[in-house]
Amino acid sequence: MGKGDSLSDNEDTLHAALRALSETFVARLPGKLNEIQSALEQFQSNSTQREHIALLHRLLHTMAGAAGTFGLPELGTKAKELEAKIKPLLSGTVWSAQEQQKFIQQVQFYLDQSALNIKLDNVELALDPLQLELAQALEKKLIYLLFATNEQVMELVGHLEQSSFETKTFLSAEDFSSALALRTPDVLVIDFECCQARDENDGTTDVFEIVSDLKIPTIFVSSSNSFECRIKAVRAGGGAFFSKPIDILAMTETIDAITANQRDKRYRILIVDDDVAMTSYYRAILQGEGMVVEVLNEPTELLEMMVNFRPELLLMDVYMPSCDGIELSKVIRQDRSFLDVPIVFLSSEQDLHKQMEAVKVGADDFLSKPIIPELLISSISTRAERYRSLRTLVMRDGLTGLLNHSAIKESLIAKLSGANRQNNDLSLAMIDLDNFKRINDTYGHPVGDQVLRTLSHLLKQSLRKSDLVGRYGGEEFVVIFPNTSAGTAGAVLDKIRAAYANIVQYAENAEFTATFSAGISDSTQTTVPEDLIAFADAALYRAKNSGKNKVILGAD
Repeated sequence: MGKGDSLSDNEDTLHAALRALSETFVARLPGKLNEIQSALEQFQSNSTQREHIALLHRLLHTMAGAAGTFGLPELGTKAKELEAKIKPLLSGTVWSAQEQQKFIQQVQFYLDQSALNIKLDNVELALDPLQLELAQALEKKLIYLLFATNEQVMELVGHLEQSSFETKTFLSAEDFSSALALRTPDVLVIDFECCQARDENDGTTDVFEIVSDLKIPTIFVSSSNSFECRIKAVRAGGGAFFSKPIDILAMTETIDAITANQRDKRYRILIVDDDVAMTSYYRAILQGEGMVVEVLNEPTELLEMMVNFRPELLLMDVYMPSCDGIELSKVIRQDRSFLDVPIVFLSSEQDLHKQMEAVKVGADDFLSKPIIPELLISSISTRAERYRSLRTLVMRDGLTGLLNHSAIKESLIAKLSGANRQNNDLSLAMIDLDNFKRINDTYGHPVGDQVLRTLSHLLKQSLRKSDLVGRYGGEEFVVIFPNTSAGTAGAVLDKIRAAYANIVQYAENAEFTATFSAGISDSTQTTVPEDLIAFADAALYRAKNSGKNKVILGAD
């Protein structure tokens, strides 16, 4: 294949990805138009209230940018015109009744025409940098699975494909090895049975040897849970190990975590040093690796920066004019919120006593200047990743992997505060599994746990990255929907409710289905976190008492 053919194939793949992205946008468009319709009605009821003006302006602004990006330029251009017309009201301009009525009619006409004229056949897909980035984000992650028989892997493959992974299954080590030479997958899942097998030419294909030379995240599966098997998997580069029978949901969650980790290496690093030239140099090195870096040349501003930036690692010098790094470390460790944030000293200090003193006050590492970029990157990445992993363990529920009770409440306080400052909507859903005690009593608690984990996985897979999901306690869950009205959140959650009701749950010698009920509140009802939870809980109570398996809005 020539270079031109390769470019053509890449362009075809990109166009397919962009079209899929546009299809997703168009599928969600009715909901977005409904949000604008609702905002228009609020504006019409009281056109002098600033929050109604700001909401309608924001939704038109969002549509203006998104529609053009996803290949609907006319829809975006008209939204931009309407956005420009309402914008002066934010600065205090007052319309006459005639001007107001004319604008309302124009927006209503725009909504009616948009709902009628959305046709994917007319979507033009331009290849600009933003769309390239979005298309790459949409791309499915590829999983290679090597197992002895199809029967062993069919259920796992089905679950992975439902979770939007692309899979390729191999039943021979020889085919597996050949495929690796043609395309590099994102994750490997390998059965021990297949690791040393005779091929048709009477040779031996050693899979352990093949994968140990690759830098691909690998999961091994074995009938034996022995130390010998586990150490062999580690030596071959295995990052995870599952014994048979495979916990399908746990395997999927592990692959989710691996691929999410591949995507998100944007560690937040704070450099504290009075040397402007050096901090600029280190910032350039770390930013070149995709990290998010802030620089502080004035140590007295550190605590404020810690609160606002929430770094995942501090890189600082020992010696600074107003105070030294050791004193600064003591100040940081006085705040319980920052007890676990890694502190790495980077200094030309060679005095071992001084280095030990730094470690005693809570420093995690001491690197000497000058330092080669590769060592700096490796040290920072390793410690930031470990901090992120430990924070996840502390903030996550052990069974479901969702945010735990404390973490989801803290997140609600932070997100609601941000929504209030920016005059954005925020919705909250309280979810409760129906008849969960009966499931536990009938099938046993391990099956009940599986029912909980299935719902948690469906929520994580179905919602946006910006939505936050937590286990509130027992069989109760919470979802925070930033920038979303209660109506839109309800529509999304109702689709998830219907999907969950169709999932077959398995117990020993039995199959059954489970359902959930939900109540939703939003920031138009209250801006107090506890009250928002109470409103959603009251709506959930009504859903439970009116037949279950339904979603009810707090305002209903």
